[in-house]
Amino acid sequence: MTAAHLADLVIPAADPALLSEIASWDGFRPATFPRSDFPVDVVRLAGSASRPLVVSRARRAETLKALPASLRDRASAAFARAGAPPRSLALAHGRSLDLTDAPVVVGVVNVTPDSFSDGGLWLDANRAVERAVELFAQGAAIVDVGGESTKPSTYGETNDLTEKEEIDRVLPVIEGIRRRTEQPLSIDTRRAEVARRALEAGADLVNDVSGLRFDERMASVIAAADAGAILMHMRGIDPRTMQRDTAYRHLVGEVAAELAQAVGRAAAAGVAAGSITIDPGLGFGKSAEGNLVLLRHLAAFHTLGCSVAVGASRKGFVRRFSGVGDDSSAPDRLPGSLACAAAAADAGAALVRVHDVAETVRFLRMRAAIRTPTPTPVDRTAPGPGAAAEPPAERAGVTRS
Repeated sequence: MTAAHLADLVIPAADPALLSEIASWDGFRPATFPRSDFPVDVVRLAGSASRPLVVSRARRAETLKALPASLRDRASAAFARAGAPPRSLALAHGRSLDLTDAPVVVGVVNVTPDSFSDGGLWLDANRAVERAVELFAQGAAIVDVGGESTKPSTYGETNDLTEKEEIDRVLPVIEGIRRRTEQPLSIDTRRAEVARRALEAGADLVNDVSGLRFDERMASVIAAADAGAILMHMRGIDPRTMQRDTAYRHLVGEVAAELAQAVGRAAAAGVAAGSITIDPGLGFGKSAEGNLVLLRHLAAFHTLGCSVAVGASRKGFVRRFSGVGDDSSAPDRLPGSLACAAAAADAGAALVRVHDVAETVRFLRMRAAIRTPTPTPVDRTAPGPGAAAEPPAERAGVTRS
């Protein structure tokens, strides 16, 4: 299958308003469907001269049967990918992450002086290690360690960072966390050498905001370590300039197509399909309204056949639409961040990357309990926010092969 065909999309529409929005992106007027025909799916075949196809789920089989064979095969393959999200994520060092009860929570530890939300808080390696241990105790399935700020210029100037400086920031933290726990660790970097050193030190996953475009060696480094990969969409390869152009003709389609190319680059280098997660990159070259569109139609990205990650925590669009000021405190931003976590969960996201781990874990746990006919109460004695209990060496959902 080509990268272009991988970008064939199935975009769910639960009601007429969503269908009209989706149709407007390609400038076509959908047929009028009775309410009983909803939900429907809009099938958009990348590069096809045919306009997107609107398929009622109740009549999918007969609709597909009526298509020409080539279009039918592509549409059927897209539906198959969309309907079978991965149930686990393969990681380095023989680990894997169970996604059966997704979304799982990825906790953020920024070892930087200039990140937009927590810059300077965890710059000291010992404090960063303690913070990671604390996040695991609060329920994080993964901790993501980053040594380079990727904030846009709207948050202020970012200091230039050399490869050596980035390694010097993150390596002691990765090594220190690994001495305390076997829980999965992610390295947030665009640089292949930083990723290689971090993986050797015990990291399991590489979170590359450039989608393997900043450093052409990155895919090979990930493949050589049998590591997991989060491939994110970003406009350009420099976070400082990514917000200069946030206009798209078809936001969901263009982001999906570029993510499909990233998946193709990873596969060509030997990265296993079960190791790849995609991230539409909220806030990375998107308008505030565009971020809402991506959240609203996040389910479309399942068509790429990979697990989906979302990072909305405390970002500018969250503050803007939840009604708090740019200088608001972290607690002020939490309700909006939790609303985004709920939207991600509703769309079947596998991972949510957050700063407020304890609150997000509890929120998602309560959401799951409400949706479960016979939930089992959680008997948990883990400390709340601010505590730093030692996590178990192995947590349920993380396995070794």
